[in-house]
Amino acid sequence: MTASGWYIYGIINSNLKAPVDMLGLSEQPLETLEYKDIGAIVSPSPIFEYPITRTNTLTHQRVMEMAMTKADVLPVRFGTVAESKDEIFENVLKGRYDEIQMELKRVEKKIELGLKALWPDEQVVYQEIVEENKDICSLRDRLMKSRNVRQREQMRLGEKVKKALEKKKLKLENRILESFQGLWCEHKRDRLFGDRMIMNAVFLVNREKEAAFDRAVKRMDQAMGEQIRFKYVGPVPPNNFVELIIN
Repeated sequence: MTASGWYIYGIINSNLKAPVDMLGLSEQPLETLEYKDIGAIVSPSPIFEYPITRTNTLTHQRVMEMAMTKADVLPVRFGTVAESKDEIFENVLKGRYDEIQMELKRVEKKIELGLKALWPDEQVVYQEIVEENKDICSLRDRLMKSRNVRQREQMRLGEKVKKALEKKKLKLENRILESFQGLWCEHKRDRLFGDRMIMNAVFLVNREKEAAFDRAVKRMDQAMGEQIRFKYVGPVPPNNFVELIIN
């Protein structure tokens, strides 16, 4: 028989009551455990390791997004289950109260926004790189005309194209970031996936500047036209800037 515990979604800076019409993981009702001016949003849960599935992670995120509409939120790492309410109260809310207050102050009235920039067609970009770099163009043409192309020369061309691509990405990323200057408190670069992705960044933004950030994204989208496509996500809890780890 699986033991029963309590799943922890996040810590908030208010006495927000979890909505009774919303279910958390394992389709269990949400509750709020309170201590002074902070609270933990929890739900009954078996004590086991939750698989990282789309359904589970979306449910966890949905609860956090509900909470952030009415309070500042410190996300807790996905899959965190405590044995009892007393353990959460004593070891987390009471035991880490000062740390929680400090982190809540850091994200006070702030949200997270995510922005990705991609080239629609990487072949067009490769062609631009050849046209913009005489040495790459010359080397490519020489290899195309040669009957006996050495692997070392092919690798040399590949390295030159790779460096030129990285330089082109960095230049465009800096141009995009400059258009958001003064609109974010913190920002982080995330890993790029594939040659088409130019930028993958998240921003910690004051709620009052969200509309201005939205407008800046629209202006950049219009300025780039068909050259670059943007994927804009948010607002979401500040998952990439703070995440409580509770053992």
